Amino acid sequence: MTPEPPARGDTVTHGDNSPAIGFVGKLFLSVFLGDFVDFTDQAKRWSGWNWPPFLLVVSLGAYALIYAPDGPARQFLWVHLALGTAVALALVRLVLPARSARAHGRVLMSAAAVICSFAGVVGMDHLADHGEIDVTGRTRISGGTVTDSTVTNGSRLRLVVDSPADRSRLRLTLTVRDADKAAQFCAPETRYSAQLLGNTSTRVDDVRSGQTIGFPLGGLQGAIDVEITLLTEEGCRMNLFVTDAVLHD
Repeated sequence: MTPEPPARGDTVTHGDNSPAIGFVGKLFLSVFLGDFVDFTDQAKRWSGWNWPPFLLVVSLGAYALIYAPDGPARQFLWVHLALGTAVALALVRLVLPARSARAHGRVLMSAAAVICSFAGVVGMDHLADHGEIDVTGRTRISGGTVTDSTVTNGSRLRLVVDSPADRSRLRLTLTVRDADKAAQFCAPETRYSAQLLGNTSTRVDDVRSGQTIGFPLGGLQGAIDVEITLLTEEGCRMNLFVTDAVLHD
């Protein structure tokens, strides 16, 4: 008697270990994709097989946040969006009733969550190596011509960044204010020049208060040292502050 051919859609396996192979395949897909197949055809809401992808996404997100480098918050925006999207998708996938969406939709949701979480980890790793480093709090200014921390026309100052040159450039913004606003109004016409110590090729002239300037740091070793010369009207006494200092590539 000739056996009937398998119905369309049935899986045909051969060999002594065929049932085991099919079982392991379903188990693997269920663990890592959460109901890619309905494991034992009874996958349910909050099923144990739906937890591994959710926990994987949460673990990757936690790792990325724990090892996040220092830097301006704005540069982390897209990384946080990727991680937030990953967790949201994984959570929705976890609580979504198995019969409320098509199988391929659930698969895409799980896959998108894992991809977003990996993108967040890779993005955070990239920022650790190439992202901006805020060093404003590590700067100090010394010099001046008077003893009360004010400076006058021709004053030569040194701005030191107590940080290694871990990036290729320094972005710097300084603010110059009148020391005695009631007695003078010199800030609008005050300028300064700046350069890296001993490197005249980096000199920038006629810089206004609040204007951002940049310096290349290629090959620089040790602390970053900037020479500043103030140009203002005779008799004016000024204060100079570091508004922003950032290392970047």
